[in-house]
Amino acid sequence: MTRSKKILLSLASVFVLAGGSYAKPFAPTRESLSHYEVPEWYHDAKVGFFYHWGPNSVPGIKFNKDISDFILKKGKYANDPIGERCPVGQWGRSMYPAPSKKENEQRTCYYAHKKMFGDAKEFTYKDFIPMMSSDKFDPELMTTLLKNAGVKYVVPMAIHHDGFAMWDSKIIDQFNAAKMGPKANTTKMVIDAARNKGLKVGVSTHAARHSWYYPKTEGYDVMDPKYVQLYGRGLTKEGLPHTASVLKWKNTLFELIDTFNPDYVFVDGGTADTYCKTKNYMVQDAFREVLAYLYNSSQNNKNWSPVISFKRESLYKEEAVPDYEGGLLRDIAPYKWQTHISISGWFYRPDGGAATKSSVIFSKLLDVVSKNGNLLINLAIQPDGGIQEQEIAFLKEMEQWMNVVSEGIHATRPWLTHGEIEAGKEFEFNEITRKAIVYDDPEAIPSGRCSINKGDIRYTRSKDNKTIYASRMSMPKEKFILQSFAKNGVAKDVKIKSISLLGSKEKVNWKKTENGIEISPSQKAIFKNEEWPVMYKMETI
Repeated sequence: MTRSKKILLSLASVFVLAGGSYAKPFAPTRESLSHYEVPEWYHDAKVGFFYHWGPNSVPGIKFNKDISDFILKKGKYANDPIGERCPVGQWGRSMYPAPSKKENEQRTCYYAHKKMFGDAKEFTYKDFIPMMSSDKFDPELMTTLLKNAGVKYVVPMAIHHDGFAMWDSKIIDQFNAAKMGPKANTTKMVIDAARNKGLKVGVSTHAARHSWYYPKTEGYDVMDPKYVQLYGRGLTKEGLPHTASVLKWKNTLFELIDTFNPDYVFVDGGTADTYCKTKNYMVQDAFREVLAYLYNSSQNNKNWSPVISFKRESLYKEEAVPDYEGGLLRDIAPYKWQTHISISGWFYRPDGGAATKSSVIFSKLLDVVSKNGNLLINLAIQPDGGIQEQEIAFLKEMEQWMNVVSEGIHATRPWLTHGEIEAGKEFEFNEITRKAIVYDDPEAIPSGRCSINKGDIRYTRSKDNKTIYASRMSMPKEKFILQSFAKNGVAKDVKIKSISLLGSKEKVNWKKTENGIEISPSQKAIFKNEEWPVMYKMETI
């Protein structure tokens, strides 16, 4: 069946989506798409994993701390006047000189590339591709580690800003991982392995930024029409993506939807770029076509209730799920949302910085879930497809922790309040200075950097509202109080009949006071690492 016939059939039928029903098929308009409802599975899932892997991973093979500090302008290079700090995920863009800048004004990756690999005229971005392989790529190991760690949806890389496809694409039929580099249909292999384990699956896409990603500098291969599939067409004189480029982006998303029936689609923030630079909605129009196509495509499959996320307010929160990269919300959101973070950076960069402590990620997960969000965590895959040892170690720690606390995370809902601040501490929230956005939604809950203290509390509840889970961000050593149950607290009328500490057989000593519920610490630690959050299960009367 052709795509046009498929769309016509979907427009002629009644559409029903898990989580709610809509009497008409979705049209690519804000009004129509605002009838979408997030499916139950996504509300229940809470934690997913995606990964970054592609030609951009290859520079990591020559990384060391000195190179990392130079690129990020840290340490002895903090005040170095040469070069502009380079985001590690934009090597392909930054290794080429920008035609509008002088030699000493280029991004730091430009100078680092010269030192590590040679001039970009001689060693081009496409030369990274043969340096990739699938020698250590093991989808079975990856998905087993993730499932054991309590992950509910797995989201392999499909395409990043650079335009290199990680599946056997019919549209990107030359520059893809099935034909070059790994010489394996990597996205499909991970999706198949995850589905065989009963996990939800997705695809991670970042190619909306492709049109302006590579600088169009004379004398470099980015200008060679032979490689337009990889390097793109660039921008028009008006600073807009070419119509053909937007069509390619849209059709690439259509192909991923048709090929994989993904439960979840991650779309990066490049969808905001065109509007923010030109006030042109051409990408928003195409993005809404993608949403309508995804939602309508699932109508005849009762097991397919898809979710798609967006960044930088490139849509409205009623149309899909907003994602706030690295951000936490100030309070509980009345709508579903997501944020994503990394364990050890986005792309493979040894010595690019210390891996995030597991206790920090666990605490962020609890904070996110308490405020009606999901957390998507990143693996920075090695050029040969292997998982870094430090990330394997993290997943095994997450498995230990999740084996104890998962019942208070998965399939839970926000409670009366998201939590409490440790006694004697102050709540610190620094709203993120937002990059240029498309729609400034006044109803959106502010996102930013939120302090999480070791004695803070975060709450969730069971769907039937009979059980409350109170998570403390580290193992208590002294008595502490759940302030929400004070005589003037939000839960002053909630009656508790029992409290237990998940993972412990000890009886929990507690009592109700005017200041709240006072809990005495356990005599024995639940986890070897006492910085890991612990969870109290509270049964109501």
